Amino acid sequence: MRFATRRRRQEEEAESAFVSMTDMTVSFLFIVMILLAFFASQYNDQDVVPRPVHDDVVRQRDAAKREVDRLMRAIAELQARIDDLGKTLSARDARIAELERQLAAALEKLKQRDPIEAYGARSAEARHQMIERLAAAVKEDIAREKIEGLDVSAQGDALRFQGSGLFASGQGGLSGNSLRIIRLLGEHLDGQLPCFTVGPRGDIKASCNPDLVLIETVQIEGHTDADSSQSSNLTLSMVRAMSAFGAIAPDVARDDAPPMLAFQNLLGQPVLAVAGYGEMRPIAGNDTPEGKAANRRIDLRFIMYVPPGRDLIPQTVQDIGRIRTELQRRRDQP
Repeated sequence: MRFATRRRRQEEEAESAFVSMTDMTVSFLFIVMILLAFFASQYNDQDVVPRPVHDDVVRQRDAAKREVDRLMRAIAELQARIDDLGKTLSARDARIAELERQLAAALEKLKQRDPIEAYGARSAEARHQMIERLAAAVKEDIAREKIEGLDVSAQGDALRFQGSGLFASGQGGLSGNSLRIIRLLGEHLDGQLPCFTVGPRGDIKASCNPDLVLIETVQIEGHTDADSSQSSNLTLSMVRAMSAFGAIAPDVARDDAPPMLAFQNLLGQPVLAVAGYGEMRPIAGNDTPEGKAANRRIDLRFIMYVPPGRDLIPQTVQDIGRIRTELQRRRDQP
């Protein structure tokens, strides 16, 4: 009897526990159902992306990625270019620094240059400027007179006249337009020589000749083409040079001192001189009419004074008289 009572009590406790588990399971399922109902209520078919839109977005994304990759490569290339330019700039800076060093050394050397050499450099520069001024003036004359076939140019230490309008083949004397231009050259030369010469018409001033350079000779040179013999061409070139000399110094036949011959060098000699070279110094080929016309020319070559010693470099205008006397004394010594 006691056993049966205990058994019934155990069965009741087991049944009670089973009922509790069932209730919990049902409650859990009920909660799950409520959650599913909530999520179902939140569902909206508008949140779904259509396949074409999705594919288009994917294509745009891929294109954007490719563009980003391209830009990254371009940036890398630009960076490499910047690096190369940086190296080039560094090399250039180094070259500039080296040139500046060389320039400083050259300037220092210039300061220590032999005075005669320095004076010669200043003379060459003054000569260059004088020839350029004369060339510019004569070109204006040619343009104003509307002369064709005549050209004038500065050529180092010389003023050159050439062209088909200067001399015809075999012609010795200047005539027409060429004669008029050479006479105008004489007028321009007359305005330049005083400040670089001594003598009756010399007028050296520091204002127009700050380096006190002097002209030794203005040599009027005649030239020919290669037609005819060398001996006849030498004669012809002298005739051409004398014709130019007569146009530049038209008063040479007068008994008193002609104005152009009154420009003298330090030895008291007229700076104007004449030379003929025939065909020996061509500037173009003699196988074309144009080349021959170029070789039939007149050159005015400016030769500058070179001091034979440091004590004969003029430092002031007053030094020139002393130097002139000393040079003439040395010339006259037996």
